[in-house]
Amino acid sequence: MKSLLRFWLFVVIIIILSLVIVSPSFASDIQKEEALFFDANGNPSYITIINKSSVEYIYPHELSRILGGSFAFDPKDYNFLQSKLVIDQNEFIFKLDSNVVIFNGKNFYMDGPMQIIQNRICVPYSTFKTYLNLFEFRHYISGKRMIFKPNGNYIVYSVQSGDSLWILSQTFGTSIDAIKSLNSLTSNTLYVGQKIIVKKVSLNPVQIAGTIKWWTYVKAAPSSSSQNLFYLTQGQPVNVIGKQLDFYKISTSKGIGYVSIWAVDIKQDVVDNSKPSSYFYSFIPVNTSGDYVSYTYYKVQSGDTIWSIAVKFGIPDYELMLANNLNENSYLYAGQTLKVPVHTVAVHSNENGVEMLDWFSQGNYVFSIGSVGKFIDIQTGKYFYAKRTMGASHADVETLSFKDTQIMKEIFGGTWTWERRPFILEVKGRRIAVSVSGMPHAGVDGVPYNQNIANRSGGYGYGPNLDTILNGMDGHFDVYTLNGLRHKDNQIDPQHQLTVSIAAGLK
Repeated sequence: MKSLLRFWLFVVIIIILSLVIVSPSFASDIQKEEALFFDANGNPSYITIINKSSVEYIYPHELSRILGGSFAFDPKDYNFLQSKLVIDQNEFIFKLDSNVVIFNGKNFYMDGPMQIIQNRICVPYSTFKTYLNLFEFRHYISGKRMIFKPNGNYIVYSVQSGDSLWILSQTFGTSIDAIKSLNSLTSNTLYVGQKIIVKKVSLNPVQIAGTIKWWTYVKAAPSSSSQNLFYLTQGQPVNVIGKQLDFYKISTSKGIGYVSIWAVDIKQDVVDNSKPSSYFYSFIPVNTSGDYVSYTYYKVQSGDTIWSIAVKFGIPDYELMLANNLNENSYLYAGQTLKVPVHTVAVHSNENGVEMLDWFSQGNYVFSIGSVGKFIDIQTGKYFYAKRTMGASHADVETLSFKDTQIMKEIFGGTWTWERRPFILEVKGRRIAVSVSGMPHAGVDGVPYNQNIANRSGGYGYGPNLDTILNGMDGHFDVYTLNGLRHKDNQIDPQHQLTVSIAAGLK
């Protein structure tokens, strides 16, 4: 039975490795362009435009940083990854793989779905052009793409090196005299960094019609304790012009103010039938460029086993057997020469110096059996040391000491739990994004390894003791990189996938 399980595990691994090999290049269908984004006061920042499948995307977290807003996602929602962007009292809500945005309480279609591209949340650029009234121009000389958030009805520009009034007039489709008039300029001289109005534009705000559900006061601020401005009665029409917390900002014939979102009925023309995304349930491509497999040879020593040789070289025992046409029952003799695969996994650090590794083709070899690493909790900064003692579909890991066990338990709130938490694993001079389950299982501390015992931790009942280190922890805990598989069903665990992504800096 054990041999049969190993066989099917090997088949699953070969299939996954083949997917890695035949997958398109990590960025083959993605093109990026850096544009200048000018806020309402003309302050420039660079923003990334991503072109994927003929749809342009931007990072909402980048946009929120530039415009002083906020962006956040639900860190446990691996089905929808519901995300919220708030800018200038405007609220956008997105769902992973859905092309519906909820803007200030109303559903609208986007040109494409919210996606994760190279571990960054991306939203179609046209969404923000439409709902934030962004304007775009190309610099007449450099051809640089420039995006503007108007200040009222005016485009404010920060003068760049080499600019002149003539160049700006050609860039913005206006005249030198018009620019001078807008800024009360008496000469044609400009200086770098000077803020000038270059164009007057007409805004086209999105109309969101609503109806008051019941008699209600309109407040001066988005708070139930703020001053009452006036009241509205049931059935009165309003125009929703913003959203902040649980209040809509509305415009009425009586004026502008705030009312509870529960007091306004917004007619939905678009039905949001979003289905759970398959993203975190599926194989997530990683960068494998520069990775390769070579071979070395090893002369068997007295006392060697297939397992001990595999551990020595940091590879799974089934891989060593495959390379030498062996099986579990094969006999090794001193002096026998074995062919040993050697996996070289190139460093694939992101801008945070963290690597996202595929388990079967990369993580399994970087964090090989016997490896000791430092586990840093990204939420608290606390850390402990632990050793990978076993595991094939993911890493089975044990803390090194009683002190490490205590620290790990503190990180998980003082109790053992199957909760997944994002960690950085420092091992062999590398920083790897991992997801850690805080539930020791399948063992009893202090009992000889592999001895059959009852009441193994984690509800595992009777069986071999899978605890190898005396550390105050019963059994081992699970550590995943991307695309690791659960023991119980050999399936990808979506929560671990999301947690690894968060550890690598998903935003």
